[in-house]
Amino acid sequence: MKRLLALLMLLALLPVTAQAWWNTDWKYQRKLTFNTTPAGADIKETVAPALVAVRLHTGNFLFTDAKPDGTDIRFVASDDKTPLKYFIESFDANSQLALAWVQVPSVTGNSAADFFYLYSGNDKVSPADDVKAVYDPAQLLALQFSEAQAPFKDSSSYTTPVSGDAVTVDRSGLFGNAALFDGKGLRLEPAESLRVAAGKTLTFSAWIKPAGPQKAALFGWGPLSVLLEGDQIVAKLDKVAVSGPGVKPAAWTHVAVVISDRIAVFVNGAEVGSAPANLPELAGPMSVGTDFHGSIDALNLIGAAQPAAAVKFTAAQGADGKLLTVGEAAASEDSGSTSYIKILFSSLTLDAKIVIAFLALMFAVAISVMVTKTIQISRTDSHNADFLQKFTESSQEFLDPESNASMKTGGDGSLLHSSLLRLYQTGMRELRLRLRGARTHQLSAESVAAIKASIDSTLIRENQKLNQRMVLLTIAISGGPFLGLLGTVIGVMITFAAIAAQGDVNINAIAPGIAAALLATVAGLTVAIPSLFGYNYLITRIKTITADMQAFSDEFICKMAEAQSGD
Repeated sequence: MKRLLALLMLLALLPVTAQAWWNTDWKYQRKLTFNTTPAGADIKETVAPALVAVRLHTGNFLFTDAKPDGTDIRFVASDDKTPLKYFIESFDANSQLALAWVQVPSVTGNSAADFFYLYSGNDKVSPADDVKAVYDPAQLLALQFSEAQAPFKDSSSYTTPVSGDAVTVDRSGLFGNAALFDGKGLRLEPAESLRVAAGKTLTFSAWIKPAGPQKAALFGWGPLSVLLEGDQIVAKLDKVAVSGPGVKPAAWTHVAVVISDRIAVFVNGAEVGSAPANLPELAGPMSVGTDFHGSIDALNLIGAAQPAAAVKFTAAQGADGKLLTVGEAAASEDSGSTSYIKILFSSLTLDAKIVIAFLALMFAVAISVMVTKTIQISRTDSHNADFLQKFTESSQEFLDPESNASMKTGGDGSLLHSSLLRLYQTGMRELRLRLRGARTHQLSAESVAAIKASIDSTLIRENQKLNQRMVLLTIAISGGPFLGLLGTVIGVMITFAAIAAQGDVNINAIAPGIAAALLATVAGLTVAIPSLFGYNYLITRIKTITADMQAFSDEFICKMAEAQSGD
């Protein structure tokens, strides 16, 4: 009894998270892991709370494991019990690209142990995301620019009206869509309740992609302005100005300005300049992108001074960031498991599927030819060996046109597949025709030549039988790779066209489509390589049998002429 109690206590102490499943109504689970070590985002301090962008594409997510609109997606904390606040900015099952924002309670600095879960695969649920609940309670402005067209909307609790019809949608934004500016900016008319008292703190954060070197106002609110001057970010607060370099044209750059008892400028997560300053009262209208040429994405204004670690955490979420890794899917007991092969096949375009189906048919034909020809050639070779042995042992009897042996050879079916037997039978038949009614058994030179011509014609027909359907293998060898290459090229073209239409040039979004397109080339090589080996093997054996038939034909004619000339 004591041993049983001890065993139960040990089992109770074992970790249960590996066996847990937040809700069995969801079929699929993926583990998303943070990496804040130097090998990852290189963030030393803990960030709490943390807003993280989760990018989904065919390289890390199987879109058939979720509803077409993604409304069954849920995010759960590492305890596999606590649902996390989130909202889905975009979900396109056709282009297989999606973006969600998740609020995580905390992310430990210099660690690769923090994680949370993504669940999908429940057709019965309704949307549960809440954009306003995700943001910091101190959020004053949140412009994600996720709308399909202007006007844009403020996602914060203030829902500040946004005007500016000249600003259009950039579909190649860093986080889905972005705002595309062409010299004319946006204007925001905040409510009276939206104001920051003097002496408070503030954080401005945005991603920008300038079209080239320029002088423009990225953001303005009363005495506060954030400017772009060449490659410099300049933050002005009344008479205080702080600047720092690091902005590159035609590339996404994260820009942040943090105001507490000083004003600090950050570019791509690194502080590039600071100066002592105190925040005066801020109220009234705001402006975004005045005189700016380029794109802006994920613009946030927070009524609190974010620590440097939080700013670096946001900057680490670029397209090439190493902050978050989406793991492979785990499946519940009542659902099928997923694999990379399944992901690749789900990414195949229609033309690639047609090409692969045709190659599969070609492969089946090639295998059938190789199997049947191997059986045919093996039987012919074996029966030829048996006949040649009998002929060698009793050549005089076989050359006698009146011999019973010559009449019955192969009659029992034991030499049914012998091509040498058919050459012999042709020769003996022609011999009997020429000796029938003749006064002597002597053959003239013309008769020997005629018999040889008949044997040669039989040899040609036997050779044609051996080579029958071999052309199908040559078609598989030469045509298989070209068909596969055709499917790959068209698949790659369609993939790039879809990426261009979507506007996302993330390599993680491109790779699965190209990898799937390459399946057509793999299929073509799978057809060609076995066919090549089989063809070379079979053609070598056919040449050997043909040589044996030629040698036997010459030997038989000579011995027959010699046997008949002496009588």
